[in-house]
Amino acid sequence: MPDPADPMTELAAAAVQLHEMHQAYVAAGFTEQQALELVKAVIVASLGGAA
Repeated sequence: MPDPADPMTELAAAAVQLHEMHQAYVAAGFTEQQALELVKAVIVASLGGAA
């Protein structure tokens, strides 16, 4: 019998990681808005600065 498909898609896993990153920035003392801007900067950098 084949193994069932992984219920966690790559997109869902990436979303979880970004959420955890945001929460870590907030826990480190950044405001919610500052944490969001930092996460956005990470996303843009991962795209090679295009955006």
